[in-house]
Amino acid sequence: MQCSKCQAKIPAARLRALPNTKTCVECSNVERNYVRTIISGKTTYSEWEVIKNKDTKEYLQKLDSKGRQGFGSMLYRASKSIPEPKASELTKNTRVARKLPEYSEEVYQGVLKEALDWIDTDKQYAIDKIEKAYKNEMISGINRRYAIEIIEKLKPEPKKIEKKVEQEAVDDEIMHAFRNWRM
Repeated sequence: MQCSKCQAKIPAARLRALPNTKTCVECSNVERNYVRTIISGKTTYSEWEVIKNKDTKEYLQKLDSKGRQGFGSMLYRASKSIPEPKASELTKNTRVARKLPEYSEEVYQGVLKEALDWIDTDKQYAIDKIEKAYKNEMISGINRRYAIEIIEKLKPEPKKIEKKVEQEAVDDEIMHAFRNWRM
């Protein structure tokens, strides 16, 4: 069978692996995977490993060209001369930069004014307004803390009066027994 793009003969091995293919390896638009054999036994038992990640393919190709493969291989020694890529370097191309929020004094003053408008009628609603502005990155964490401190200064929480529980009088003989208790 011939390639539909370059008219070259398609190898029989490719046709056995992909019976419906119409292109040769060079004309194929599918990205090539890196396939390597792994000898997992001492003699002849071997397996194939297919690597699809582009960065991993390049890294393993460098390693494989350095030394033997398989059982008792020198891959570990060869890898010492090539610095391992850091995880952050492998995913550098896929990361999306996040724009840092820009805080302004006007926005902070607006949020604080809106919260202060509600402080007399509903203090919790005023605090929720500040928290919502913080979550939406309209104000910074420091501005959030300052605004909540201002609200607490203007309308503090009523202090709860704790009643002291009077203890019952304990008999002197019982107290004497506990004081002189020995294990």
